Amino acid sequence: MKHRDHTKSASFFLAIFFIFFTTMSNASEALEGWSAYYKGEHHRAHRIWSKEAIKGNPESQFALGALYTEDGVIPQNFSIAADWFKKAAEQNIADAQFNLAILYSQGLGVEQDLAAAAHWYGEAAKHNMAEAQNNLGVIYFSGQGVAKDIDKAFSWFQEAALNGNPQAQTTLGAMYLDGLGMKQNYYSAFEWFDKAATQDFAEAQYSLGVMYKDGLAVLKNRKAAIKWFLKASKQGHTAADEGLNQLLEEESAARLPFYNSQRRRLG
Repeated sequence: MKHRDHTKSASFFLAIFFIFFTTMSNASEALEGWSAYYKGEHHRAHRIWSKEAIKGNPESQFALGALYTEDGVIPQNFSIAADWFKKAAEQNIADAQFNLAILYSQGLGVEQDLAAAAHWYGEAAKHNMAEAQNNLGVIYFSGQGVAKDIDKAFSWFQEAALNGNPQAQTTLGAMYLDGLGMKQNYYSAFEWFDKAATQDFAEAQYSLGVMYKDGLAVLKNRKAAIKWFLKASKQGHTAADEGLNQLLEEESAARLPFYNSQRRRLG
């Protein structure tokens, strides 16, 4: 089996969470902003959130920051977004902490600062946010802004995986499969790949295909391997596409002698 870059499947990504908050101060004003936003009235949402954000409302500060990350009616401005995310993050809004970490990690609207990114991912992770826990695992795995620590990376990947994050589940599976930072365990690898694959995560589907093809933790099963390779291939996974083609060619070659014998009998 080819060794994979374990951080690749758990890479940073910009995810802005437009959500309704269940515990708000000034809830009616903030919800009015969301109502305007979802009606496409972005200028009105901007006015409502700006008014409340200036008053110090953290939910409106987050919403305003998120609005500035979009490339739409309101001109995109990551610098302004970072300012509002920071104000909300300092008031313990997990989504703001998470998105501020992304901006620091990418150098969007702020000077790139991997240590600051690690800090804010850590703050968001305390709220049991799976995406933040996963990204914190990546940080410790690769030593970006913190000292490289495989044990801490594993711990954060595990937290995220238990919270249902398919990237973290796949990374854990890969770590168990290759014995990276722990004793190699094909059965644990299979379990984590299976959890992520059922969430339609392509890398996990490919890895399950490999395990069925090679008979790792399970009996060799060509049909099951083809099934998982096909699922991943449909999502554009190149290695799965190659694995699928190889198995189909082998299947075709295996049938050829049977077909030839049948022709001879008929002849």
